[in-house]
Amino acid sequence: MSCYCQERKTNPLVAEQLRDIPPGYCGLCDLCGQPGHTRAHPRLPTTGSWCDEHWQELVTSKKPGLDRLLQALLLFVGLVVMGYILIRQLF
Repeated sequence: MSCYCQERKTNPLVAEQLRDIPPGYCGLCDLCGQPGHTRAHPRLPTTGSWCDEHWQELVTSKKPGLDRLLQALLLFVGLVVMGYILIRQLF
């Protein structure tokens, strides 16, 4: 599992920050507040905490939904900014 549970065991500073979270977990689910794990989102460049149930839904979800829309929007904005910079350099 690629979460912060190992950090909790080996790093006293992390352990102190997570003192209100039950042992065996390293975060509280962002969706329901139940104990879970803090880890990287499977499709977006962000980190969050999910309980096992919500993590499974996130990983197995085949719907492009908001994830794909956000990726497309970020790509579009990046291309527009790069185009603007290129045009400013040329003229």
